[in-house]
Amino acid sequence: MEYLTENQLRAALIYTCDLMIASEPMLTELDSIIGDGDHGIGMRDGFSDLKDKLVSSGFNSIYELLMETGTQLVKSMGGASGVIFGTLFIGGREAVKGKDRINADDLILFFEESAINIARRGRTGPGDRTMLDALLPAIDSMKESRKLTKSIEVILEAAYKGALRGVENTKNMIPRLGRAKNFREKAIGYADPGAVSLSVIFKGLSEGIRKINRE
Repeated sequence: MEYLTENQLRAALIYTCDLMIASEPMLTELDSIIGDGDHGIGMRDGFSDLKDKLVSSGFNSIYELLMETGTQLVKSMGGASGVIFGTLFIGGREAVKGKDRINADDLILFFEESAINIARRGRTGPGDRTMLDALLPAIDSMKESRKLTKSIEVILEAAYKGALRGVENTKNMIPRLGRAKNFREKAIGYADPGAVSLSVIFKGLSEGIRKINRE
């Protein structure tokens, strides 16, 4: 698959919502060790409300779909996580504006712009032990994969694998932001919950697109 339409992307996002909802126990357990234990619940509730929105609403374009996705997450999740994960879908919107379908290059640019805006809004950067530490390796993997293929399915699978590598790297980072920063060295050995959630999103998009391809 070299192009992605609004309907296909919406189906992949709905699949991602189901995966995130199912991941709540794992995320809650992880955040209970190095946080206040509410990250999984926030992600579950946010993506549950998002699924309802995606299933019940119609969208005129990919731009509108992604804007509504990010806006819904900000409203439903609230707090810093809502802003950051909402920005993941809103921050790169200019890359898809005016397009009826998007290709791998559009997708890469979309996430690159999102990462820039996440860093700006969250006042964070690489090594701060946030979801950005999974997002940036995911983008790098997408770029490397794009040198070999135009397949969106393959490139999203590469993004997921890159995100997983980023998740593993967070186990060796000392948190500098949020409540987790109070744990300092005690967080070593545990993955950042936000980074794990980011990997779940790429897993959902990758598997969702693969499912569409086989139907």
